[in-house]
Amino acid sequence: MNDYLKNITPDSFSGIVFGLEGISKAIVLINGPTGCKFYHSATSDNQNTKQLELDPLNYPEKWYFGQLRVPCTYLDKRDYVYGSKDKIVEALTFFKNNMEFDIICIVNSPGASLIGDDLKGIAEELCENIPCVFIQTPGYSKTVCEGFEYSLIQLFTQLLERGWIKQETGKEKPGKSHKKIVNLIGISIIHKHFEGDIQELKRLLNMCGIQVNAVLSCDLTMESIKKVGSADLNIVINAEYGLNIAEYLKQEFGTPCYLCQGMPVGFKAVESFMKDICRFLETDYKGMEKFLEESEKARARAYIYLSRLNSLTGLPKGVPFAVEGNWSECYSYVTFLVEYFGMVAESISILNAQCDSGNMEIKLREFLKIHSMEESLQNNILETNSELVFANANTIAKLKLRELSFSGIEISLPTMGYIDVIPKTHIGIKGALLLIEQVINGMMF
Repeated sequence: MNDYLKNITPDSFSGIVFGLEGISKAIVLINGPTGCKFYHSATSDNQNTKQLELDPLNYPEKWYFGQLRVPCTYLDKRDYVYGSKDKIVEALTFFKNNMEFDIICIVNSPGASLIGDDLKGIAEELCENIPCVFIQTPGYSKTVCEGFEYSLIQLFTQLLERGWIKQETGKEKPGKSHKKIVNLIGISIIHKHFEGDIQELKRLLNMCGIQVNAVLSCDLTMESIKKVGSADLNIVINAEYGLNIAEYLKQEFGTPCYLCQGMPVGFKAVESFMKDICRFLETDYKGMEKFLEESEKARARAYIYLSRLNSLTGLPKGVPFAVEGNWSECYSYVTFLVEYFGMVAESISILNAQCDSGNMEIKLREFLKIHSMEESLQNNILETNSELVFANANTIAKLKLRELSFSGIEISLPTMGYIDVIPKTHIGIKGALLLIEQVINGMMF
């Protein structure tokens, strides 16, 4: 259990690397010391779910240190005197001769940024006709959200400047005869259920005749990157990880954006989300009818189990809960748990509190005030006596050490290591049903 209590918190540097890692067939090379590499390895191991293909024994090359996610030049004292060019050239030559990739991204660590090597010239000379992106990191002082957004804004800025992405001109306005295309922003490999979240959102949008071009930044291909500007709408799922990106794309391409009022967690939120998107894009109403029919059936199914539990025990009404996450995440879970279940917010712990895109702090505080639960924001989650705790594995494990009687439901990384063979989600209709299942079982066992 001690491995899960290290509390390795991702910062802006990790956010930059995680953002670039979401690009398919990309080489993300850290130009920095071994300590920089080992730091990210530890963060990555604690923040990303394990997969069979990530077995470190499959990556023995010196650039990987047994950990495939991000190769590193492992700079030492000599390099800070004579420059990092030799190691950059050696690494890029190895990748060019041994790996297939569509884009290369070099992240200069704070220390390496002082050397002053012409990384752009070095990379473009070696990797001719391949897009190259260079990210300077100012330090570790900002949040993972800020680093994530910064990496993607730099990605598009540099690809536009070098002609790898064309500016859209005379883009057609959404209409009944126009095929509806959207980009999803604010979902990343940092998030616990990103794969299931994407599948559910694509499924629901496709039901209404809406096609997803790109998810920034998960499995993001060069083809989808080049088409980002042709979308009719950018949908920001998680404000902290996407609002600034959407505003940048609006400035560059004129693409309007829709900001979710909290993530679409729960029946009410997802129904409102789908109605807003379909209204903006003027989609065929038949698809919306199909969606509403499925949502109604899901509500009816959930009611059977909840009413049975309530008739026997009076639960879940009045059950105290604690939640931990960003403003958007906390708002999404709190509103669903309070409005749908009738539960009581006992403790709300905000991560990256300085990031408040979309005024989610105001929305959450207003909601809590209406329900007389304002004090929950002052209560320390590590001192909670709640019966249900929605948090990451570190927090849940620490509470377990207090030998409290509660059920922990993981909603963010790091995880205890549970392998999700079937992708799961807390978003959309399927996500609402899974949360209901977890809440019911959490109170029973």
